[in-house]
Amino acid sequence: MSERTPAPYRPRSVYGYAMYIGFNFLLLLYLIWAFIPDVILHETLGLTYWPSKYWAVALPIWILTAIAVFAFAIYPAINMSMTPEIDDPRTIIDEHGLEQRNSIPGGIPPVSDIPITEVCRKLYLYNE
Repeated sequence: MSERTPAPYRPRSVYGYAMYIGFNFLLLLYLIWAFIPDVILHETLGLTYWPSKYWAVALPIWILTAIAVFAFAIYPAINMSMTPEIDDPRTIIDEHGLEQRNSIPGGIPPVSDIPITEVCRKLYLYNE
């Protein structure tokens, strides 16, 4: 079976289930650490070393802030740096464009790109 298919197959389903169980376990540990008081963790459960409760609040906020900065600043900046200039020919024609071909009279024309000259003629020249 091809490894590029999005369809489920045995290794992917096993890894997916293992990740599901693992992340649910980590979420449970996080919630226990964040909400159960230190006294209960130390005396009742015997767990003596846990990070400060400050990190239970600070870490998710830092992660969400990093995601927001990436989504609203870094990602658009990367896209803007990869966009060609306005007078670059790549904004009009690329290697995947389909040139117009002759069609059978009365038939449906084949799929093709409309040349920029024809687009401009239809949009901006009102005399024709």
